[in-house]
Amino acid sequence: MTEKAAINVRVNQETKQNAEKVLNKLGIPMSVAIDMYLRQIALTGGIPFDLSSKKRENKNDHDTAMMVAEATAQYEVVKSNWEDKLAELTPDWMNMNKMTKEELEARLAKHAQDARDDKSVEISKTFSELNKELGI
Repeated sequence: MTEKAAINVRVNQETKQNAEKVLNKLGIPMSVAIDMYLRQIALTGGIPFDLSSKKRENKNDHDTAMMVAEATAQYEVVKSNWEDKLAELTPDWMNMNKMTKEELEARLAKHAQDARDDKSVEISKTFSELNKELGI
């Protein structure tokens, strides 16, 4: 696992909330989006979007912030970073990388049987509860 460094940043509350809405739709935690942004700066040797001083027609600060948040969220993240983030967020009992083959097979068999017995839960409800639990 790579060594982590902390960054404390103060931003406009509305900008942060608007960015969080976009990131939540994409399923990307804020910390991962910021990491993606910093990686793009390192890879490109500059800010990964236009910083032109020209006034853009029909675009206000909110629209610009949303465009930047959406564009930043679309950049690909190195696989090991996703694995690190997933390992941080996933409880051990839920992490298949920490299960033996037998444990994983037993868990999958149980879920398959639950589905056959109609003991399933609506996926949107499951993700909503998971997001609350993870603070996303």
